[in-house]
Amino acid sequence: MQLRSTLLICFVWLLLLPATSTRAQEVSTDPPPAPVRLMAEWEESQALLVSWRNQHAILLREIVRHGSAECKVIIFADNPSAVSNYLSSGNVSLENVEILSPEYDSIWIRDYGPWTIYHNDVDSLMIADYIYNRPWRPNDDKIPAFIAQHLGLPIYEAIEPPYDWVHSGGNNLRDGMGTIFSSDLILEENPFKTEAEIDQIANLFFGVDRYVKLPALPYDVIHHLDMHMRFIDEETIIIGEYPEGVSDGPQIEANIEYLLNEVPTPFGNPYRILRIPMPPDAQGRYPDQNGDYRTYTNSLFVNGTVLVPTYDEQYDTTALRIYEEALPGYNIVGIDCNGIIPSLGAIHCITKLVGVNDPLWIAHARLQDQESTEDAYPLSAIIKHKSGIAEATLHYRTAGEADYTTVNMVLSDTSASVWTSSIPPFPENTVVEYYLAAEANSGKSQVRPIVAPEGYFRFKVDALQPAFGPESREICPGEAVAFENLTTGAYDSIRWYFPGGLPATSTVEMPTVIYPEGGSYAVELIAYKGSIADTLAQMSHVEVRQLQQPYLETFEDAFPATTWTVENPEGDLAAWERVDFDFCDPGAMRINNFLVDTRNTSDYLRANFDLSSLDNPTLRFDVAHAQKTTGIADGLRVNLIDCEGNKTTVYEAFGSDLATASPEISPFVPEGCDEWRTETVSLADFTGQAVTIEFENVGDYGNFIYLDLIEVLDLDPTSVSFAEAGVLKARIFPNPVVNQAQLSVRSPKAGVMTWSLTNQFGQRLRGGQMDLLAGGQQLQLPVEGLPAGTYNLQLSQGQSRATLRMTIAE
Repeated sequence: MQLRSTLLICFVWLLLLPATSTRAQEVSTDPPPAPVRLMAEWEESQALLVSWRNQHAILLREIVRHGSAECKVIIFADNPSAVSNYLSSGNVSLENVEILSPEYDSIWIRDYGPWTIYHNDVDSLMIADYIYNRPWRPNDDKIPAFIAQHLGLPIYEAIEPPYDWVHSGGNNLRDGMGTIFSSDLILEENPFKTEAEIDQIANLFFGVDRYVKLPALPYDVIHHLDMHMRFIDEETIIIGEYPEGVSDGPQIEANIEYLLNEVPTPFGNPYRILRIPMPPDAQGRYPDQNGDYRTYTNSLFVNGTVLVPTYDEQYDTTALRIYEEALPGYNIVGIDCNGIIPSLGAIHCITKLVGVNDPLWIAHARLQDQESTEDAYPLSAIIKHKSGIAEATLHYRTAGEADYTTVNMVLSDTSASVWTSSIPPFPENTVVEYYLAAEANSGKSQVRPIVAPEGYFRFKVDALQPAFGPESREICPGEAVAFENLTTGAYDSIRWYFPGGLPATSTVEMPTVIYPEGGSYAVELIAYKGSIADTLAQMSHVEVRQLQQPYLETFEDAFPATTWTVENPEGDLAAWERVDFDFCDPGAMRINNFLVDTRNTSDYLRANFDLSSLDNPTLRFDVAHAQKTTGIADGLRVNLIDCEGNKTTVYEAFGSDLATASPEISPFVPEGCDEWRTETVSLADFTGQAVTIEFENVGDYGNFIYLDLIEVLDLDPTSVSFAEAGVLKARIFPNPVVNQAQLSVRSPKAGVMTWSLTNQFGQRLRGGQMDLLAGGQQLQLPVEGLPAGTYNLQLSQGQSRATLRMTIAE
């Protein structure tokens, strides 16, 4: 926290300085011409940038050695001749190396270096930049403008209001399709901007249409995501894994749950998560024991090579194998990073890429394992070049074959540049390898993956089919679900993910998971066989009831969709719906038995309630209905459903017993309060339980049924009979409250009404007594000085009670 406070002071200091104090001239501080796209790291690059520091010369030399085999390496150095001699003495060819000597302050070029953006996805190469989050290194912040001038590229810098944006490259992971990930450090680094303003700047300068922000890890001091995760394609993320409960492991697992449950890939699929160990330091310590923050995700794509940090052979071999299996055909190179990792960075932190001037972009959702042995496997890709695409092809083979079969792809969506094709079905247990290729009208060609045909995407057919039970189900908060692994095919191990559950992950065959909070939760099961992992993700698999505390629902403004649900099993026009009235109470629920033949059908209105706070739980509601004729008997039932799914009918009335007005051959609309009746139902048999209250329309093609003022309350049936208790009805208007609130009360008799206003935590804020007359009246409710929020207003007159929700607007 002390580090963050120091940074904040420095950021404020930086914002007060004129831009010319640290910036090269002749740069644009306006956004680039829209639309723009931020390049992904696995795309084709023309240059690799590094800033030389002699204390890390051995590490930098190896990066230059392997990087220069893939593209030009541009080195920033204080003493170019000394660096040149050092590289040559280590047998590093200088043929593809350029050494420049601008002013700079540190080795951490990932954070302050230039960002490659393209106008119209592929048209014009441009450089984008922001304010480096280390203001005490002003020369570092000049490097983007320097390299833009050196390469003859336009640069757009988000450095002046309203676009002044403080950021760092290690906390900016991107997929090349408009999504970036950062830790929530980005919000702390920009304390004078709202999250929406930050998102807008990212959109204008980087073309970001989705900005995912994850909670920072407690033991990662710099809070940069590249220290524990990295994209390797549009839908695959490698994420570090600690032993259970160790160091940043719990927060990483929570972040994974969030990604799997809330964040789809740009193609709308769940992310494919690959795990890689986070190794201890040489003394066996992890970061929560003051150990070094060793990481294998701080790696770098350089066209066909991936540079991976290494530390200790006993852990390195596993990490390198994971990269090799995930990225077949790439040259996976391990480089010793023990010397730099105590400074909280590795390879990714000290390198930066510049994309090519003439990209041919192929974005593709790689095929996952397939189940069918009879149907073809369709695939698609976005393929674009500024000159247009002349031809796109799909190449596939089975594992072990030398030659690929080639088929043409078809441009199926011209506006989105989507090309499609398919791979024919194969027998079970077949491993299929494939790649995509394209040629532009200009003659430019490209393949995906970029190392094809030596490299490829692959999937298996019917070899491994994750499955689990039970089927999707609904439970109450605090209940457990016993899962069972039903995976078919041979596998080595499994891993479960239970967002919102306890435990959040498991590796056992039959885990039991408790869900403490209401909500809709996904379940994911990953089965591993060698280098193959197959995933089954079921969204909304576990529904945990969202329980409401007892309250009065008036339906006066809009249908409360967050608390009440409507089910219309037949999908016809007879469904519970909210309607407005100009008399009596202003809103109600209604179902249409008049115009729709509802015979032999049922329609439902439901809400979930927690009755644990009530000694004498009682349901009270108003109903209005007129029969169409005396021979037609529409009905209303009230059912209670417990946590085991058992349904009990606690109220039912049909025909004349339900009617509150004389029969009408025309559509019934209650014309006054005297055409409503209040029903009171004891729920004593369900005391202390969590229940679903279900209103069921049992149609007979008759007339409209109306419901209003549904209330769950505590009412002692022994002190006074329900009939004698009378009904206290009230509503607040306007609601939400802006400046003052009016309370409309209808009381069956004159007397004193006690009122109490509580906040969402049950704390009593205001209260008092009011004199009531029999009948209706309006009173002013004192709400001056209360902050915006939701409140409960509790009213009582004798044994008659009412509870209303009130919202005070900002």
